[in-house]
Amino acid sequence: MTADPETRRRFADMVRIEGMNGGFIRVEDERRLLQDGMARFHLSLDEANGSMLATVNDQKLVLQRVADDATREILTMQANQNSGRRLSRREFEQAAEMYRAKARGKITPDEARRRVKALMVEEGIRPRRAGWVIRSRRWFNSVPD
Repeated sequence: MTADPETRRRFADMVRIEGMNGGFIRVEDERRLLQDGMARFHLSLDEANGSMLATVNDQKLVLQRVADDATREILTMQANQNSGRRLSRREFEQAAEMYRAKARGKITPDEARRRVKALMVEEGIRPRRAGWVIRSRRWFNSVPD
């Protein structure tokens, strides 16, 4: 059963409201929006997802899932090029900048570093040691979890 246009519009308004606080929709918020679309607006999962994606594109909002997926691909590619699946500090900073670009600058640099660190841990990618005299991974450990 397809929903009427008024129901879809109300659900799209709900997505727009969620995007008002920064324009970056986190995974938890995305899941909650889809559940609300199914429960409160009686949309199917496909209808709710399609309506949400259309609204996100129209309003220039960003889904965390999209930024995560693109960054995960880059991290995996860079790590596979290096021996031992390690990432240098420079590559880490580039990945954080790319994450911010995918998020259209709607998150802070610190938040981007936190997300990239979490993605590295999920993918089993280790940081490469850095430093002049004493080489350590302190640069990576200093990024908050």
